[in-house]
This record gives sequence, structure tokens and C-alpha cells, in this order.
Amino acid sequence: MGSKFKVGDKVVCIDSRRRWYKLGGLKQYEIYTVVGFNPYDGGLILQEVKSLSSGYHAYAKDRFRKIDYEFAEEVIAKITPARKSETTKGLKIS
Repeated sequence: MGSKFKVGDKVVCIDSRRRWYKLGGLKQYEIYTVVGFNPYDGGLILQEVKSLSSGYHAYAKDRFRKIDYEFAEEVIAKITPARKSETTKGLKIS
């Protein structure tokens, strides 16, 4: 199934609301590791928690967002020089 997720990805739960079934401990904003996929619907099988309602212990992939470390590193790199200049504005350099 064409999925943006792959085995080994770290994902964050963005929807832990109970639907018509039990969630088996899924928590909002927690980080989980993808270890496989449900062959029927592409649901995510996670290392840290198991869905009680799925024969494959998988969760719907729309409950998760992939953690994008590259994007986070780019944002940090952009704001770091700005933060350094803010902290040195009030200092006198002799």
C-alpha cells in the first residue's frame, strides 16, 4: 500500500480519541516506532503499544504524523543565529 510511513519511522500520535473500539493504551503526543503494517488496510503496527481491536494490532495511519527530524534541524539552524544576536544586543563588547 502506498504509504508515507516505513518500518523504523518514529511517529507521533495526533489523534488518540476513542472511536468505536478500544485503543489499547494509545496516547496523544506520544512517540511510537513503526514495526509493520496491517496487510488489509495499511494500518500501523507499533512497537510500544498494541491495538486491541485489530487482528494485526494495528492503528489507523491517520492517527499519526511522521516525525521529520530534517525539518526540525533546519528550523533550529535558522533560529539559532537569530537567538544569538538577540542575546548579545544588550552586551557591550570592549
